[in-house]
Formats: sequence, C-alpha cells, structure tokens
Amino acid sequence: MNLETIFWMIITISALGAIGFLLGESDGEPPFSTADERHALAKECIGSHDGGLAEHYHATVRVSIHGEFISIPDDVGLNDEGCSMRPLHTHSADGKIHIEMKEEGTEAPLEAFFDIWGKHMDSTGFDDYLVNETTEFLMFVTDAGGNQEEVTSFQNHILADGQTIDLVFRDKA
Repeated sequence: MNLETIFWMIITISALGAIGFLLGESDGEPPFSTADERHALAKECIGSHDGGLAEHYHATVRVSIHGEFISIPDDVGLNDEGCSMRPLHTHSADGKIHIEMKEEGTEAPLEAFFDIWGKHMDSTGFDDYLVNETTEFLMFVTDAGGNQEEVTSFQNHILADGQTIDLVFRDKA
C-alpha cells in the first residue's frame, strides 16, 4: 500500500467513527425544556378522559417575544410518542392548558408542560430566546380573582385553576 492510500483509509475510518459516535448520542427522545431530565409528569400517560380522573382544571399560558404573541399549538400532549393523552395538554391554540390528574393533590409545575411541548423555558428564557445584557424574561401570574403579580419561579411555578401566566421576553427598559 502506498502512503496516499493509507492516508485516505485513515480519513475514511475517522469520518465513519465520528458519524457513528454522533448517531449514538441520539436517544430518540424528543427535545425538552431544560438541560435536566424531563419532568416525571411529562413522561406520564393518562390515556383518556375515561380513566377516572381525580382532578381536571385549566390554566392559560401566553408567551410574547418582543411584543409578538407566540401561538401554543393545539394538541400539545395528545397522541405523541405512543401516548394518547398526557396529564398536561392543549386541545386548541388558545393557550388553555388542561391539567388532568389521576390522583388528587398532584402538583403540576409549568416545567412539565414545556417539557411535553418540547420547548426550553426557565429563568434564562424561552426556546431560542435567551436573556443577555440587553434583554429580559419576565413572568406574570394573574389568579382567578384577577390579581396579578410578577413571579420568579418560572419552571417551578405550580399551575392552579383559572390562572393566566404571561411569559414576556423583551428588551430591557
């Protein structure tokens, strides 16, 4: 074998090894909202409304990026990855999250919904919109009584019936 043949053989083997390594890195799971493990509730499958639910309530989430509202798709958490219905899901694109639990008193953190949706959301930002020196990401919660407050719990915020959660990514004032 001449030197040029050996050179190209090494390049080919290295390239194939790199491709194999990169393909091996994918676990087949969908993207999720944080660098950590998907929230346990995002992995749960409740099947359908017929399964004897202990709780069923609603919260609304609105996301705005530089003043433009981002539509939350209909059917998030429905008919995905071999599950007909996740505990947190949408039926329409109006931002209404259906929270349906098999056990009474189960807390539903906002993180679980974003993990199901496959979007990043925490104090650092939403999706590809990350906080930097000129931008900020704020969260406002309006309760069922109409009282609004800014909160910093972001992904750890526990959803409650009748809440409206506004996530606002904008330029700093």
